Amino acid sequence: MRRLRRTPLIRELVREVTVSKSDLIQPLFVEEGLSKNAPISSMPGQTRFLLSSLEKEASDLKDRGVRSILLFGIPSRKDDDGSSAHDPEGIVQRSIETLKEQLGDEIVIGTDVCLCQYTSHGHCGVVRDGLVENDETLKRLAETAVSHAKAGADLVAPSAMIDGQVTAIREALDDNGFRDTGTLICSETLILILRTVSGGSLLQAPVRRPANLPDGLLQPGNGHA
Repeated sequence: MRRLRRTPLIRELVREVTVSKSDLIQPLFVEEGLSKNAPISSMPGQTRFLLSSLEKEASDLKDRGVRSILLFGIPSRKDDDGSSAHDPEGIVQRSIETLKEQLGDEIVIGTDVCLCQYTSHGHCGVVRDGLVENDETLKRLAETAVSHAKAGADLVAPSAMIDGQVTAIREALDDNGFRDTGTLICSETLILILRTVSGGSLLQAPVRRPANLPDGLLQPGNGHA
C-alpha cells in the first residue's frame, strides 16, 4: 500500500472518495420573532435568520454550489407538548413554502424532525409525570414530518431520541401520499450539537449509551432511536 501513497498524483489516482460541493448540506436556522438576523456566537460564521432573509441565503448558497439545506426552526411559542412543531403556519413550514416558491427544485430542502426546540421543557418528546411518552411522541413526530412534506420538503430528518421514530415517520408519509419524500438519517450527536449551540434546545434528550454499540446501529436499520 505504501507504493500507492508515494506521490500526490498516485494518491489522487487511487482515491475512492471525492467530496464536492454537491455532497454538502448546509444547516440553516430560522427563528420567529427576530427583528434582524442574529449571529450565533457559539458557531462563528453561522446565523439565526429571519424568514424574510432566508431565501437570499439559500440563493447565495446555491450560486456557490451548495444546493442542499437542512432547516432548523426556532418558534416564538413553546408548550409542554411541542404543538407548534406540526403547525401548518409554523416557522419551518412557512420557510419551506417560501423557498420552494422562489427556488423550486434548484435546491434540496431537508428538515429536522424533533420536538425539543418546540417544547417548553426541552425534551425530545411529550413528558407525562416526569417521563417521556414514547408512543405519544411518535404520533407528534409523524404529524410534524407530514406537515413538512405538505409544505414541500424533499427530505425529513428524524433526530429525536425516541424508539421507532423512523418507521413511524416513514409509514405516516406513505399513508398520507408522500411516498417520494425521503428520510435522511442524521448523526444524533451532530444534531444535538447544532440544536444546542444555536439555542434551539436545552439538550434534555435521553442520550444513547456510548458503551452499547448495538443501540447506535438500530436507528438506521430498524427505525429505532
